[in-house]
Parts: sequence; C-alpha cells; structure tokens
Amino acid sequence: MEQKVETEVQAPFEFSNDKLKVKAHLKQNCKVELEIHAAPAIVKEAYHKAAKTVGKEVTLPGFRKGKAPTGLVEKNYSKQIDTEWQKAIADLVFQDSMKLINIPILNNEPKISYNIKSHSLESGSSLILFFETEPSIPDVNPQDLTLKAVERPAVNDDKVNETMRQLQLFFAEWKKMDRPIQENDFVILDVDLIEENPPRKLFADVRFEVTDRSMAKWMKDLILGHQRGEVLEGVSIPDEDASKKDQEELKPKKVRVVIKQVEEATMPEFGDEFARRLGAPSVDIMRTNVEQLLNQKADAHVQEKLREEVSEMLLEKYRFDVPMSLIDREVRFRMQQLLQDQEYLQHWNSMTPEAKKRSVASVAEQSEKAVRMFYLCRKILAAAKITISPNDLPKAPDSPLGMLLGERRDFNPQENTEVHQAEAFSRLLLEKAEDFVIAHAKVS
Repeated sequence: MEQKVETEVQAPFEFSNDKLKVKAHLKQNCKVELEIHAAPAIVKEAYHKAAKTVGKEVTLPGFRKGKAPTGLVEKNYSKQIDTEWQKAIADLVFQDSMKLINIPILNNEPKISYNIKSHSLESGSSLILFFETEPSIPDVNPQDLTLKAVERPAVNDDKVNETMRQLQLFFAEWKKMDRPIQENDFVILDVDLIEENPPRKLFADVRFEVTDRSMAKWMKDLILGHQRGEVLEGVSIPDEDASKKDQEELKPKKVRVVIKQVEEATMPEFGDEFARRLGAPSVDIMRTNVEQLLNQKADAHVQEKLREEVSEMLLEKYRFDVPMSLIDREVRFRMQQLLQDQEYLQHWNSMTPEAKKRSVASVAEQSEKAVRMFYLCRKILAAAKITISPNDLPKAPDSPLGMLLGERRDFNPQENTEVHQAEAFSRLLLEKAEDFVIAHAKVS
C-alpha cells in the first residue's frame, strides 16, 4: 500500500494501556494515521476469531461444512486464516483504539484502511490505521464582520407598469414572421461567447423584445434588418447610459448571435377579466399585488447579495481543513447533476481533455467551498441554538400571480424528489446561518 507523505498539522501524541501503545499523527485534510503496537492478548483473540470464521465456511473430507476440527482447518487453510487474522487484528485494534483516544471519526461511519507490518502470537502486532476525522471548525463571531450595504432595486410606477405589461406578454399570441427584423418585434436568440475555446453559451432560446428599453444597443444594431436562421458576430458593449459600475464590469466581448425566430405578439385586453386570470378580482388589486411581489423580490435581492458577501467573508476569514472524501463525494454529485443535462452533456463531449480537466477543477473548487460553508453554517446555527424543520421550507405560491412573479427556486413541483428535498434543506441551512450573521454583523 503506497502512502503519500503529508504534512502533519500538529506534533504526534501518544496513548497507551495494557493492550495497546498508540502514536497518533494528525495530517492535512483531516487524515489520521495511528502507529500501533498491539499486545499478544489482543492478537491471540483476533486469531481465534479468524480461525472460527474460516472454519465455518470450509468443508473437509469426512466432515460437514463448518464442523471440521480447528487443527485440520489451520493445517489446510493457513493462508485464508492469515488473511482473516489480519482483518480481525485491525478490527479489534481499531475498536480498542477508539476507546483510548479522543479523535472523532468522520460521520461516525468508519472507513478504515490498515497496514499490518508484523503479527505473531508471541510478540503481538505492529500496524498502522488510516482514517478521516471530523474537521475542527473555528468559532464564528458575526460582530467581527463588516458588510457593504447593498442598493435595493427601485420599485416605482414605471417598474409596476412594465411588470403588468410583461404579464400581458406572458399570455400573448405569438405569430412567426418570415421577414427582416423590425422595431418592436420579438426574437428568439442563442448568444455564445466566442472569445473562449470552446465557446461558452450565454443564452439559449431566449426571447428578446427589439426595443431600446428591452435590448442592449449593440445587440439591437446587430440584428435589425436580419432574418431567421442568420448567424451574426459582433461585440457586446455596455450602453452609453449604463451605470459606471456596469461599464467597468461589462467589458467588450466577442459574441456570436443565432437568430432562431422572429415573432409578433398580440396581447390580451387589459382589464378586470385579465386580472381574474391571475387570481385578482380587479386590475387595481392586481396592481397592488404586483407592487407587493416586486417589493418582496427587491428585499430578496438585497438579502441574497448580503448572503454572497457573508459567504465570501466566512470562507476567507475562517480557514480549516476538510476531509477529501467529502469533497470528492460533492464533486461526483455535481458532475452527475451536470451530465444529466443533455445540453451540457453535448457541450462536455465536444470539450478537449484539457478543457474537461479545467471544468472538473472548477467544480472541485466550488465543491470544497460548499463543504466548508456547510460546516461553518452548521456551527453558527448550533451556537445560536437555531433549528430547522420541514415547516421552514418555502411554501408553494398561492396564486397564478405568485407563480409568475415569485422566486422560482422556492417551489418546483417537478423536482419534488428526495434529492431535491435534501438540496432544499441544505440551502435552508446555509441561508438561516447567513441571515443570522447578517442580522448581527456591522454594515458599512
């Protein structure tokens, strides 16, 4: 068994009793290596267990299965007994070692590997046990963190009016047009970032309205006068009236735009009958409900941005080792989820080996952060004595309007699976812990 040399995170320490002498080495990534010498008594006990185990499984001439004398079994099946003997030594030594030392096993699900260096009935056994321990999580004091204030999205008459119009468009009748694109048309586009190799998809089958208020100027100028099926290349740049922050963040990038459809929309008449389709008795009440939902979304936006700040600060400020097995498990889960998406699978199959390695490395980085955040948030909740129950999970929207304008991730009846429920609980754990930190941190 080949073992990599790893840095120890603290000096070795020793334990002993009349059965064992144990020297514990704590290494990076929560790995533990126990150098152990077991007394002859425990090795003899392991031998008797091994001989009995093998004896129950073998058949010798003249004897029923499992009924052959121990001496004959030892004579004829010495190799099998020795294999079982080593396993029994490791099992017994592990059990007694865990009573002697104070190192918690990861998840209380021991996955132990061992290396028997020597074993005999007279001198006992020298061996090494390897396993992972629970990480040591630092204490988190929210008052040590200072968050940057987040600008709340405006909710005004213009925003409400545009949202009401978008609701009409949701129920519009769409007519496909076989002509060049004009002002006020609607188009369905694919947009790929072609500066990367392979190109990265920014949008797929997304509907845009060809107006100044709904489409970036560079995109509108690029597609006007062109038709369905054309493939165009251009440069995405922020509009002149974009905020200074957007102009700094949205650097010019080369893109490819595929025009998949050109459409005209016929919207339903706006009135009380339309409002009733959305669960409101009148237009006035629908408008009030829309404003309320937009305010909820604006508050949620602020909270989500603060959560992102908290996550970055916690990961930066509180560093600790985490078991590699948990990271590997998270990577496998995330890759399985990604590869179940047919579009991503097609993209994956087109990638070069180097690009696949970079993609997996990126997933591994995010997986490590997710594992660290899980442990940190769980400790924050435990320290604050905050519990989580199924009643805390988001409820389904109670109206068509809520389903259209509410937070989409809060409820998805198509994903009411065991995996989805586990993901929902994990997200809830993170959010409750982050919200607790936000409530007690400083805000600049």
